[in-house]
Amino acid sequence: MTRHFSAAAAGVVQRYYCGGACDGREDGAVQAMLQCQRVSDFLIAAAYLSIPLELIYFASCADLAPLKWLLLQLASFAVLGGTTHLLAVFSHTHPHSSGLLLASTATKLLAALVSFATAVSLVIFIPRLIRAKLREALLRAKARQLDRDLGIVRRRVEATSRVVRMLAHHIRSSPPLDAHTILHTTMLHLADALVLHSCAVWMPGHDAGADLHLVHQLSLRGKGPVSVVLGSQPPISPDDPDVVDVMASETAKVLRPRSALATASSGGLQPPGAVAAIRIPMLKVSNFDGRKAPVASSYAILVLVLRNKLEGYTSSREWGSQDLEVVQVVADQVAVALSHAAVLEEWQAMREKLAEQHRALLHAKHEAMMATNGINNIQSAMCHGMRKPMYSIIGLLSMVSQVDNMSPEQRLVADTIARTSTLSLALMNDVATETLTVNRRPFGLHSLIKEAMSVAGCLAGCQGVGFSYQLENSLPAWVVGDETRVFHLLLQMVGALLSQQRSDAGRLLFSVSTCTAGQEDCIPAQPNLSPGCSICVKFQAAMERSVGCSRSPGRPGSSEISMCKKIVQMMNGSMRSASDGETITLFLQFQLQQSGVCRTPSSVPRLDGLRILLADGDGMSQAVTQKLLEKLGCQVTPVSSGAHCLTLLGNADSSFQLLFLDLDMDAFEVALRIRELRNRCWLLIVAALAVSVDDSVREMCRQSGINV
Repeated sequence: MTRHFSAAAAGVVQRYYCGGACDGREDGAVQAMLQCQRVSDFLIAAAYLSIPLELIYFASCADLAPLKWLLLQLASFAVLGGTTHLLAVFSHTHPHSSGLLLASTATKLLAALVSFATAVSLVIFIPRLIRAKLREALLRAKARQLDRDLGIVRRRVEATSRVVRMLAHHIRSSPPLDAHTILHTTMLHLADALVLHSCAVWMPGHDAGADLHLVHQLSLRGKGPVSVVLGSQPPISPDDPDVVDVMASETAKVLRPRSALATASSGGLQPPGAVAAIRIPMLKVSNFDGRKAPVASSYAILVLVLRNKLEGYTSSREWGSQDLEVVQVVADQVAVALSHAAVLEEWQAMREKLAEQHRALLHAKHEAMMATNGINNIQSAMCHGMRKPMYSIIGLLSMVSQVDNMSPEQRLVADTIARTSTLSLALMNDVATETLTVNRRPFGLHSLIKEAMSVAGCLAGCQGVGFSYQLENSLPAWVVGDETRVFHLLLQMVGALLSQQRSDAGRLLFSVSTCTAGQEDCIPAQPNLSPGCSICVKFQAAMERSVGCSRSPGRPGSSEISMCKKIVQMMNGSMRSASDGETITLFLQFQLQQSGVCRTPSSVPRLDGLRILLADGDGMSQAVTQKLLEKLGCQVTPVSSGAHCLTLLGNADSSFQLLFLDLDMDAFEVALRIRELRNRCWLLIVAALAVSVDDSVREMCRQSGINV
């Protein structure tokens, strides 16, 4: 307020100095002081008047609604104070103005009232300001606490992530993975992340409703985990209230302090810390059906015990919501890992089972190969043992057929036996070589049919069935084809019908006729054969049964006919059986033999005077071969061993021109010894007597000097 009276005092001083007699020097000092006061009043007024503008600016930038009356009072005080100083500036120029004096008085009066009101408002506002500062300090403290809690949450989240990552890494880095390894790893990392005292896993037995047994327990005492001897804790009933509560919920549960499950899992800690438990699904491959989420058939219980204040903590720790969420997340990951372990375990078991089956199959395959080799060896031995007698029989029959005074019936029997022997020999060759070949050459169709009917009549007579056959007169005498295969097919047709006969009643009818290729009941025409050079022959065998005659069930002759399908196809024919199985029809197409070139018996050459040494260990084969060679005019000397053969060849007067060696004896050694003989004054040709010779044997014969 002293500043408000400065203008009046300056006027009094001015009037005093103007009224007295003053020198010029004192008058200049007064004028300087007055000028300073005017400048000061102007600056003060400008400062006061700028304060409301600043208040309005900050009020617009911030929400100051609760302080609007106080701000209004301060603004009024600043405006009135600035106006007072501004009027003081004008009073220096007009000191005797009554209007200026009145305005100054009113302004000072209003300024006094506003100053008093502002002082009263400050008394009320300052305590409120202090309380606001205290609230701000409290909020800052709470913000710092929230920051600390957020840091704890972040650390727990990082711990959870670390547990999950370490568990996943352990799963990937441990190929022989099982449920026990996963649970042990989970307990170890959870105990490290949540600062636990003990971890335990309880599993039910294999039976439904069985008690829970402690299968894993990890107690952290001091700096590292300590294994706990299992089996010391008694099993817990599945009807325990805590067990039922944990099994019924997917979230982690905090157990009661005196819970049986908590006491058994505390690891000897008395009193036990806060205990939480959560169920873990034990999934199997059978729980996955591919259409919906798997449902576990059994659950394990993971029990976690916190450390208490007796171990260095100022207060007992409790399970928070964040800790339970960490446990639940880890339990979900463990459930996934256990499902993977179950799949791997079942896959490993299946792999071992398949490996065992594979070994069994390999063993069975080895035994089958050995059995097949044995069968093949036996079959080869049997074929080889039967082939030489067959050749001997064929040789004897060829000698018998050359007798001139044989009756037609005797000649038919001899030819039939010879053809049957030839067929048997061909079948044995097919079995030995496992191939089917067709050898087409001219043959007599009438003679083949008569011989086949002769054998068919014998077979029908053995079965007690009548037999008759009919031949068409237009059949050609000579055709081109495989007579052995045709003879085989005709006998197969007869055997197929006779195999279904059960009683003696019935009659077998056989007919042979020609047909036109391309007709409905015949084979299609062959494009490679012209119509004038080929003929289609129809062979039909039918069984006439009397009343009450029975037959075998099923389609007769199906297996026999199927055996001949391939041969018929190779000969460009067809074979069919009637629906009742009483008739079998065979269609074959032959090429006609041109007139004048029909096969005639060739003249037998004469080898008079040819000296032959015959070395054969089979007496029957030796005798037949000797007779055949002697009929050709040869001089034959038979021997039954290689040593005897070498003895005869080693004599100085030996003059053998041809040597026949049986390959079943030591023929190769004998041939090599013959090449070592020094007597080369005569020419000796060595030939082999063999039923069948393959390429390897032929090469060995060539190297030994034997002609095959």
